[in-house]
Amino acid sequence: MNELLTTLFAVTRYVLAGLALAIVLICLFWLARRRKFVPQEAFLFSAVTRDKLPLERCENAVGRSPRCDVVLNYPTISRYHAVIALRREGWMLFDTGSQVGTKLNGELIDLRAPLQHGAPLEHGQMITFGSMEFLFCDPVAEREQEEQIRLGAAYISSQQGKKKQDRRPK
Repeated sequence: MNELLTTLFAVTRYVLAGLALAIVLICLFWLARRRKFVPQEAFLFSAVTRDKLPLERCENAVGRSPRCDVVLNYPTISRYHAVIALRREGWMLFDTGSQVGTKLNGELIDLRAPLQHGAPLEHGQMITFGSMEFLFCDPVAEREQEEQIRLGAAYISSQQGKKKQDRRPK
C-alpha cells in the first residue's frame, strides 16, 4: 500500500508539472499572437491618395515602420509617429515623440501631456502626421450623431405640434 501511494505521488508530481507547462505555453501563445480586433469600423481617409486605411485594433501604431498597424511611407513621418487607440471615452490620438509632430484640426498635440490624456477624436476631424493629412472617419459615431439629431428633430416637432393645439380656440 505504501509503494502504491509513493508511485501515485510521483506520477501526480509529473502530471501537475506537465499541466503547468501546458498552461504557460498556452498563455505565451495568446500573448504573442497579434489578433485582429475590430472594435468599430473606424478608418483614416487620405484626400490626396484616396486611400482608406482601416483601424483594425484597439491600439493602432502609425508610422513608417513595417511593424506599425498603419504604415505610411513618407519622409516626414517618423518610424513610430503616433498611436490611435480606442478607450472607454472613444477614440484617442497620441503622438509618440515624433520629430515633426502630430496635429489634430491644425493644432499640435502637446507631448508633455501624459499618454492617458490623449486628444479625443471625433468623426470628421483632420489628423496631420508630418505633412500628410487624413480625415478620421467613425461610421458608428456618425450613425449615433444622426440618430440623436433625428430624435431631437422629432421631439422639437412634437413640441411645436402641442403648441399649435394649445393656440386653437375652444
